[in-house]
Amino acid sequence: MAMRPASAGDRGAAIVWSLSLVALLLLTGLLSAATAAQALARQHAALVADVAALAGAQSETDPCGRAAQAASANGVQLVRCEVDGVDVSVQVSAPAPEIVVRLLGFLGRPAEDVRALARAGAPE
Repeated sequence: MAMRPASAGDRGAAIVWSLSLVALLLLTGLLSAATAAQALARQHAALVADVAALAGAQSETDPCGRAAQAASANGVQLVRCEVDGVDVSVQVSAPAPEIVVRLLGFLGRPAEDVRALARAGAPE
């Protein structure tokens, strides 16, 4: 069986398909990295919120000041602190990961800060 010569319309088709596949794989990798970075940022903010709430609950004199110290020591900003008896509720905010900021900026959308809430009470 003899091979027929490729028609002029088929020349370069494999290169186009290969480049399209490589672009798709790169886009998938970028989106996966952005999703993972956002998930890690949320976990970090939640962990720091827990630490800040516990630090505030264990403080006898200035619960919100102690919570703010714990949050800033972990690279997160304390947004809100409320004391209700022995309970301390905090909300912290951290900037979105750089890859998310760049990806959303490319799409013309601003990236929102990562926020987390936590509440803790003093040990009895």
